[in-house]
Amino acid sequence: MRGITYWLVVGVGVLLLALWIVSGPACGISNVTVDGYTGPDKAAVQETAEIVAGTGSMVRLPVGDMRRALTRFPGVVEVNVTRDWPRSITVDVTMGEPVAILAVDSGGRYLLSPSGQVMGKADATAGLPVIRVKALPPGGVLTAPGDRAALLFVGWLTPEVAGRLRNLRYVDGRLFADLANGLELRIGAPEQLAEKAQALAAVLSQAAPETLAKAAYLDISNPRRPMLGSKVVPIIEGAEGTSTTGGTDTTGAGDGSSGDDESPGNGSGSGDSSAAGDPSG
Repeated sequence: MRGITYWLVVGVGVLLLALWIVSGPACGISNVTVDGYTGPDKAAVQETAEIVAGTGSMVRLPVGDMRRALTRFPGVVEVNVTRDWPRSITVDVTMGEPVAILAVDSGGRYLLSPSGQVMGKADATAGLPVIRVKALPPGGVLTAPGDRAALLFVGWLTPEVAGRLRNLRYVDGRLFADLANGLELRIGAPEQLAEKAQALAAVLSQAAPETLAKAAYLDISNPRRPMLGSKVVPIIEGAEGTSTTGGTDTTGAGDGSSGDDESPGNGSGSGDSSAAGDPSG
């Protein structure tokens, strides 16, 4: 019995010594290097990484805690931790690619991630679609339904088409934007966004440049009947969606007007519609 007790005490002592080595100062992390983060709050990221590193050791890296802590910062999509013996670690941060610029009415332009996080300030030549909001969203994340719809619409577009959007905004329940050539884009209610994105791409690829240059607006609020208009007029809800007056039906399904398409206070629609079936006008 004395022999068994002796070896039991020795075993417990060895186990405690091993635990002390693994979690104690002998294997503690003394230096943390953060690579890859490009956001505006690098100092906060570095400080957070050092705090989390203090909860682990070189043997037991706090990988999960580090990932959870740093992915809360704007634009961070992935975090990897590697050892640099004897007592250093490197935290590699992967930033998501920005998909839009968030332009704030009160001033400032910021890169926006696919999830709606502000990733830092944007320069004037970013070449991305511009979403306009009244104020910087709380916490740096787009949460308002209308603003989220604008971001979702951008996600359905190809980079080439998305890059032509300016001042994409949500006003009174509808989405509007301006194209790079000055054409007003009427997207309408935040629904059928995938279909509306397809309609926009189709019109821009099929309409002749001179037709787009003469138009004042492009209405894709009814994605089955996108219309180009020569003058800006009010829009009304029709039986199959939103329709406009004074427009050219780019689907080839008619001249874009019907007997009940008269705009309030604007007289009857006298459009410049061209022959049906010719999307170029």
